[in-house]
Amino acid sequence: MRTFLQSALLLVLVAGAVFATKKVISPTTSGDNDSINVTATLFIKPDEVVQEIGANPGPDIVVLHVRVTPKVDKPVSISPDDFILLAHDDGERNQPYDPSEIAGKGVLIIKEQKQDSVGVDPVRSTIAGIAIGGLGNNKKPADDSKTPTGMNDKDTGNNDLLTKLKTKELATQDIQKPVEGLLYFKLTGKHKLKNMAVLYRGPSGDINMEFEH
Repeated sequence: MRTFLQSALLLVLVAGAVFATKKVISPTTSGDNDSINVTATLFIKPDEVVQEIGANPGPDIVVLHVRVTPKVDKPVSISPDDFILLAHDDGERNQPYDPSEIAGKGVLIIKEQKQDSVGVDPVRSTIAGIAIGGLGNNKKPADDSKTPTGMNDKDTGNNDLLTKLKTKELATQDIQKPVEGLLYFKLTGKHKLKNMAVLYRGPSGDINMEFEH
């Protein structure tokens, strides 16, 4: 009995040591300069993106929740264009999409098209009537009649999605108190959070923020 208890205690201690030395990657990072402090939380997983926005923005869209706090008495100008999302693993660098680029007329209107044939991908997403395995696929769907009802026409845009994106977006403005909002980036391929970074390149100076801690 004593040998069994000693072995069990040893296993617990070893497991605890392994856990204690494991590097934890936080989805939130922060940085500052003389004028502002920025805190950023990155949502990469599709279900997290949908939860943050309140609607499905389509494939390859990730969300950055940003909080900007001024450190000076005078107004500080901020804009979505001040931010860049950088993937260290492949060098991909992107500035935020405007909501109208995601849900405006004829762009990124999500539909589901059922395929009659049996295959690896029996249900394929489409963007504005264009089937996608990637955004460069220009093949037209064979039959739109099986597209679920309730989706907005590509000529009118997805008004519900557009409203949510605009409501939650970090807007261009001059601030004298903390503000927060969402930024929407395109990020293709699979990326680990530890390989991501946010770059601030605004009028108040540069800030580099890494997600690896």
